[in-house]
Amino acid sequence: MLLLALSLAAGPVLADTVIRPAASTGAAAGLVTVQRQPAIPIVALRLSLLADDPPGYAGAGHLVQHLVLPTLQEQARRVGGEVQAARSADAVVYTAIGPAVELDYLAGVLRGALRTPPAGEGAVLQALRALEIERAAEWETAASHVRAELRAGLFPEDLSPAGTPSSAARFSAEVLPAVWAQMYRPERVAVVAVGDVETARVRAAFAQLPSSAGDGLPELFPDTVSTAPPAPPEATRGWLGVGYPVSDANPAAVTVAARLLRDLLRQKLPTSSVEAEHWWTRQGQALVAVVAAPPAALALARRNTGTAIATLRDAVDAAAVRDAAAGVRRDMLFYARRPERMADVLGQFADRQGDPEAAQSFYAAVAQVTEDDVRAVLDSLADRTPTLVDIPPQKLPGSTPARPSTPTRPSTGAGTRRPTTGTARPTNPLKPPVRRPEGRKP
Repeated sequence: MLLLALSLAAGPVLADTVIRPAASTGAAAGLVTVQRQPAIPIVALRLSLLADDPPGYAGAGHLVQHLVLPTLQEQARRVGGEVQAARSADAVVYTAIGPAVELDYLAGVLRGALRTPPAGEGAVLQALRALEIERAAEWETAASHVRAELRAGLFPEDLSPAGTPSSAARFSAEVLPAVWAQMYRPERVAVVAVGDVETARVRAAFAQLPSSAGDGLPELFPDTVSTAPPAPPEATRGWLGVGYPVSDANPAAVTVAARLLRDLLRQKLPTSSVEAEHWWTRQGQALVAVVAAPPAALALARRNTGTAIATLRDAVDAAAVRDAAAGVRRDMLFYARRPERMADVLGQFADRQGDPEAAQSFYAAVAQVTEDDVRAVLDSLADRTPTLVDIPPQKLPGSTPARPSTPTRPSTGAGTRRPTTGTARPTNPLKPPVRRPEGRKP
């Protein structure tokens, strides 16, 4: 699951930016999911807008988030809440966490994110600068660099949430309303609520959303080329990435196969860092492995990574599949132990499949995965060409191998000087050396 988090410091808020009730349009959120937890006196509200960035304006959804998030955060803090924002591969997402008794107020805060963002040219330029920094950060470290290259190879139409330099040149305060009109429709909004709230209250709070802003952009520009890496990453370990497209496979079986692949590579490469992941968005699915190996183990890592699918296909058995499925389900429960994370899990599945019960169905399907299901996934990869990324370790300038120690002769008897070794007691420069009398000759 791809998710790019956004964290911004709250800026100054003017008096006329106080969130007011949205204009009544009669349009309700397209999908509302409620997970009631009466024992928790707080609520996590997740609002997502299912929309791709308009062609030629990659990064538009994330740009809007940079513009409106400081105001949303300031408003939520007035009732002891907070707001987070994220741009997933499927949606523009806002999450508000606060007291359950302030449900209506927090819902109003999130509804404000759906209005056409009123921004001046200065605010737009500041947001574009933030996107530029985020684009560079995607290629800054080896770990993010590998995943960015894999994403570009597996999902070439899935551009970075931060957009591209060419799309950034098209943004301005004047064109922003038309860009937002192209993205926003009330029926594209999905809401997830987790906490001490009832379904009827949540539906009522999001029953009236802002109306659509207009017809959108009159002219579209193609923008389908991913951002090229500005420079190779600096890494002291070798980084390997391999990704297989598996869009037509059973998602639960792919997740279990990813867990088995991770366990196998960690067993084969004990000195390396290994992650295997199931990437799943509306663009499709992929089975991905990322390995960071020290220089001495890099050749071994390349061999094992290249043969991992075939090795796993020969070694998989029913017991290993059961253990892997149990581990996946346990990790899902552990991740969703807090209301905002539970809302995130439920929301991501709902955004992807349009079903409020999608997360529960997936959780149950993982327990039903069999050895044959995993073998079917692995067999389908045999004839597919993977996307490969290989980043060699950086050679630090000026580094020289350590000099070998000079062998010393052993003592031949009395009167000879002891050889100096690495374990000799250090001398005190403030204390004169003590001369020891030499032994008498017979």
